Amino acid sequence: MKTRSRFGVFAVTFAVVYSAVYYVALYNNWPLFSYGPAVAQWTLFNHSASDGPTMYWYGWIATSAIVGALAGLVACWLPGNPGGRMWSGLAWLVPLCSIAAIAHLLSGYFTR
Repeated sequence: MKTRSRFGVFAVTFAVVYSAVYYVALYNNWPLFSYGPAVAQWTLFNHSASDGPTMYWYGWIATSAIVGALAGLVACWLPGNPGGRMWSGLAWLVPLCSIAAIAHLLSGYFTR
């Protein structure tokens, strides 16, 4: 197989899985780690800092990136040509739908 075609399979799979997992991680508050900037405290998973606010955004990104990269690597190792069976528009459609779902999920912050 060509490296270029495998990268296309990885890129489309990563984009689709990353955006879907980001929504799930945000909805369920499943960060890989959290950070308390007031006390410069890093903790694993969903633990509040000992003092001040806690940031989960970096943890959600890390969770989504790891799962998306693993799914992309698995898709690259599949026999045959999985890229030929996947519609490349999924690389745009699923993230756009995820953005709309996240906007709906966070709409309460903007309509209070």
